[in-house]
Amino acid sequence: MPNIWAHLIFGQEVLQELQLNHILEQPKLLNTFNLGCQGPDFLFYHNFWPWQRDKKMNKLGSAMHSTECGPNLVEMVHAVQGKRMDDPALVYVLGFLMHHVLDRNMHPYVFYRSGFKKWDHQHFEVAMDTLIVKRKLNLETWKTPVWKQVYIGDQMPVGTLPMLNRIAQQLYPELTSEVQETDWNKAYQDMIQAQKIFHDPSGIKRILTFNQIEPMVFKRILTHHDYLNEARKEWFHPALENQSYTSSVWDMWNPALTDGITVMRVALNFLQENKQQKEKDDQDLQAAIGNLSYETGLSCEEGLEIKYADPSFW
Repeated sequence: MPNIWAHLIFGQEVLQELQLNHILEQPKLLNTFNLGCQGPDFLFYHNFWPWQRDKKMNKLGSAMHSTECGPNLVEMVHAVQGKRMDDPALVYVLGFLMHHVLDRNMHPYVFYRSGFKKWDHQHFEVAMDTLIVKRKLNLETWKTPVWKQVYIGDQMPVGTLPMLNRIAQQLYPELTSEVQETDWNKAYQDMIQAQKIFHDPSGIKRILTFNQIEPMVFKRILTHHDYLNEARKEWFHPALENQSYTSSVWDMWNPALTDGITVMRVALNFLQENKQQKEKDDQDLQAAIGNLSYETGLSCEEGLEIKYADPSFW
């Protein structure tokens, strides 16, 4: 998937297109949106230290990427209906929607190009982020701590913990029997802690950790690899045999932005609906979100798995 920076940049571009200035102009509200733009990825940070054995939130995060994706998002939007447009939980959900949109448009490319070797996926995402941030913001990721973009204090936005836990219990009962609201907040706290560790402009943390954090650290110099496929080399869908593309990341970005604007508009329309429109707007919401896998961009009902990759990229 695109990494932290790419997701928050993408989400903010959608906000700018729709002139949602009440979010863009309030720093804490913007960080709340940025956090939402990380979607379920923050669950992968839960208990990230090697000696921490409890990986239930990691497993839940994986499931949320490939099953019940649409119903999960629709339920989240339903949960914040009736709240003010500057309510932190509502803003968080809008960001979460944008995470799904960017993933479903771009994740197949990342999976195919990064391959299956341990840590290559993370290395690829970090490299993509570095190049996207340089072009979009003219910033150097190696000296700009990304955790500050998603930090909102010690607690997740008010109202999000019961919402996330309730919906997960409903849709993923086999994975959530031991999950508590506090586990979600710990995953958020662990993400912040991990990103503080991964910010290593001097390189000393890599030395002290025997280079174990190297794949996750934003670096000053990238190799010659064409991470964004700007040469438009042919690549294949990682779940469909012989379905090829030549699109670059930038070729995928603009259609994803159009997709995101559509989804955001429909969600906002639903959240602001009157009772007479309720059924139609709910149908529009479900149609715009769909039930597409974050990983393959294809219908979750098809149950397709990632099978194909190009290890020669490395």
